[in-house]
Amino acid sequence: MSNESAGDYFCYIPENRLCQALGCTLLSSGHTRVGRHSPYPVAVHPKDHHFNWQRGRILRAHQIVYISQGKGRLEWGPDRREQKVAAGSVFLLFPGVWHRYAPDPVHGWTEHWVECVGTAFQMAGNTGLLDVNRPYYDAPDTAALDRTFAEIHGLAMTDAISNQPVLSMLGLKLLALLAAPRDLAADKTARVVDSARMLLMESCADNRPMEQIASELNVSYSFLRRGFREVTGLSMKEFQMSIRIQRAQDMLDNSDLSVKEIAGRLGFSSAFHFSSQFAAIVGQSPSAWRTREVVSTP
Repeated sequence: MSNESAGDYFCYIPENRLCQALGCTLLSSGHTRVGRHSPYPVAVHPKDHHFNWQRGRILRAHQIVYISQGKGRLEWGPDRREQKVAAGSVFLLFPGVWHRYAPDPVHGWTEHWVECVGTAFQMAGNTGLLDVNRPYYDAPDTAALDRTFAEIHGLAMTDAISNQPVLSMLGLKLLALLAAPRDLAADKTARVVDSARMLLMESCADNRPMEQIASELNVSYSFLRRGFREVTGLSMKEFQMSIRIQRAQDMLDNSDLSVKEIAGRLGFSSAFHFSSQFAAIVGQSPSAWRTREVVSTP
């Protein structure tokens, strides 16, 4: 089911203990097509969610609104900042923040929305992934938003209460789609370093030159080397070694491979080199690690 094939609906759901434990509770969702020169908003929502343009509205939860067709405008905050809203965009309404929005009368719009509460949204705000001063998003992946909202609409229209835990996790997916790309897109260095970390994790046993990784990422080695330390606090070699030691711990715990065999598989020049690096990082030799007493929790 695509978003545009979803019927107009809205639903409101009480809070759920399981969803609270998971960090996100989806409290409401909806889909509305607003035609040209149609009255807006539709006067059928609960009093605490309905608003008129003159007064605006303040919610007690986060609301994600996706405009898949048409255009309009959004105003928010004590100074009533204004933002033109285009098709393929998303805006986020924050709890306790005044706002109002409406489609352009000549064009109308199609809106999809969810309302969520929980620690996940609070933490995203506290860590800067969500910014009350930047509520508008040019959707980074409209296809993903279309699919996610289509799934939300289908589950909500079928049985919103029974499907609330899954709906709530889809609310978290929307949060991830919004928060992560904005954070990464603003920082080229972070994107390049994340790609380098992935390459080093995928092939930690390779002894290829770090300059080769920079070449694969189409950046200079000096840029990558400097950015890697700024982002991770480690050199590329130090990061690679930490991954090798983590893999070595897994092999020591879950295989019968000898220390020499593990050293060979992880790209160390000798068992002695492996053992010395392992002891320097872990604080004990590979053999001592393997024979340590593991305390299991009941």
